[in-house]
Amino acid sequence: MTQPLTLATDRALSIPAGSIVKTAYIPVESIKLACRDRMAVGDVEAAYRKRLQIGDSQPWPCPNGHWEGERFVIHDGRHEFVATLMLGHSHLLVAWVEADADQR
Repeated sequence: MTQPLTLATDRALSIPAGSIVKTAYIPVESIKLACRDRMAVGDVEAAYRKRLQIGDSQPWPCPNGHWEGERFVIHDGRHEFVATLMLGHSHLLVAWVEADADQR
């Protein structure tokens, strides 16, 4: 079972001891949001401007979440995901915790 990544207030990742964090470029059509609450326009605009500045590169820390079958569910980073869609990018860099190293 995967564990969601948690972030401190400054967006520093908090990873459980012994865990493995994986990243991948995921096609945007394979992504869904865990939280579909209303977003502040200013927050989406800030993410959009950040994406404009970095061009085809990907931001770090990247959005994170977990896998549900073939779909990736974003827990943190929904503004970045929406900005990615607005700019027409086909992929998004995401992160997830795979498992504890002791369980391998």
